[in-house]
Amino acid sequence: MEEKIREELYEKLSLEYDTFIEEVKKLSPEKIIDKSYEKVMKEELVSMFYPESEQYDISDIKALNKSESPLEELYQGWMDEDSGIHQALESSVETTIDFLKKEQKSKNKDLER
Repeated sequence: MEEKIREELYEKLSLEYDTFIEEVKKLSPEKIIDKSYEKVMKEELVSMFYPESEQYDISDIKALNKSESPLEELYQGWMDEDSGIHQALESSVETTIDFLKKEQKSKNKDLER
């Protein structure tokens, strides 16, 4: 029963995503580019709800399932978040820079020998 509810939500999210994509395909190239972030984020949101995933409690799944447009609700919730993707990007940039600095420092030591 629980798996069926998870499958229903995933199918609902997937259908909503597919409908969004079909609408985007009708737009001008410039508007398609403008929608690219939304496309990627909605794709990621759908993937978070694979039926096999038990990341979310069944009560969460049921609440989303009752929404007419759960994918849009999730996307708008993401857009309303204060932190957005910037915190994750900043953390990734810092980690990459630290790695590069260590790698370059190591190479410089090797050259000095």
